[in-house]
Amino acid sequence: AGSRLGAALPGRGPGAVAAGPRPGGRGQAPCGWPMAAAQEAPWSVQVPECQLKFITGPENSTLLRLSKATRCEIEVAYRRKGKGKGRVVHFQGQQQVVEDEEDDGGNSKAPVKVFIRGGPQQRLAAAEVLQAVAAGDDPEDHIARAEGGIVFPHDIQHPDREAWARWRLLALGHNHCVQTHLSKRMVRLQPKQGKSLTADAADDAQAAAMAVVAEAKKISELSLRARCELEPEDAVSDPAVAPLVDQYGVIVRVADEDDNAVVETVAVRVIGPSAPAQDAVAMLSARFIKGKKTASVLQVIGQVQAMPAGMAGDFANDVRALEAECKVQVHQGQSVLWLTGDSEEAVAGARQTLQEMLQFYLSDACLLLRGLTPALAERLCQDEALGALMARPDCVVSVDEGAECSAWVCGKHCASVRQRVDALKREPPAPEGAPEAKRRRKDALSVHSV
Repeated sequence: AGSRLGAALPGRGPGAVAAGPRPGGRGQAPCGWPMAAAQEAPWSVQVPECQLKFITGPENSTLLRLSKATRCEIEVAYRRKGKGKGRVVHFQGQQQVVEDEEDDGGNSKAPVKVFIRGGPQQRLAAAEVLQAVAAGDDPEDHIARAEGGIVFPHDIQHPDREAWARWRLLALGHNHCVQTHLSKRMVRLQPKQGKSLTADAADDAQAAAMAVVAEAKKISELSLRARCELEPEDAVSDPAVAPLVDQYGVIVRVADEDDNAVVETVAVRVIGPSAPAQDAVAMLSARFIKGKKTASVLQVIGQVQAMPAGMAGDFANDVRALEAECKVQVHQGQSVLWLTGDSEEAVAGARQTLQEMLQFYLSDACLLLRGLTPALAERLCQDEALGALMARPDCVVSVDEGAECSAWVCGKHCASVRQRVDALKREPPAPEGAPEAKRRRKDALSVHSV
């Protein structure tokens, strides 16, 4: 399924399309094509007037980009407004009289000619692109193809899973030097400005993107019924769950309820990879069903559970002592260690102690970077290079933007994360009047972020 964007490439998987001009020079028949085929290349196509907006775009911006991408000059024979009037269009030796009708706001289905000027091969390609775009294809897919990118269809067909895939593709884009985009039907990978993709690099990027699509189709969707008296609308920004949002792309959605209906509970959905989603549901249940105060400390999946037997026993004894001293409970999820209690202050203090314990027991795999500035914390939440490190299965990072302003790091890449943090520290602040700051990585999780 999907639009016809060109010939599939060997080794790129089903539906894969590479960008770039087809063989053959401008103004001559492509190598191996019969001259008759070149002579049949159209000089124009007809599209319903109501579909011209897809081809032209705002202020003809799409038309100009399509012209550049197809290496053809493209002109639309617009009709005049006003009954009984018309105009004659001359183009490449052709003449067309456009009969005008009553102004219908551009909703007419009357055919309008779009003229194409270029070599035979380019005209054939441009005609196919124009007709596909007029029929509803995303012009950006065709432009990406012409600029050396890769376009292939996906069948996720679920807004939250699509949002998760869009978020996960950000790290892929940094690693493979491509800009990524996921629409409702297609995945688009374009070389970053000033870059180009070799055949091997394109294959690697596409394989990684297809793996993201496959993973998005398998992520879990769980739910709970939160008590309305505990303000479950705050679940989407719950501090204990926030590290799972940044690290694993966990999505929390609170159902809209009828303001006029009297209800005691509201549905909360959690979407994400299995282990983090389950841990998020457990923490949200403690907070918004049982009314407990909660806090969390990220770990690499199963990190504490994989401690050697002797170390695990000592750690368990220290955890029990911590629970008794602070009057909290410590829970061991696969992706996070989390705490519950009746006092917010006690839970926060126990969390700090738990971080110190983990740095003692797993000194080579746990690191707490203190004393960050709010501006640096913001950069860490936006930084693509840090996001690429966090995408590795053995690296987790949690940025605490509270009064402490710190970063918690676990896994095998603590040194690399520290180096990246130090590099961001050295970057000068943005000057006044600079373009708007980058978006945070987690902003891609919005279903409105297309």
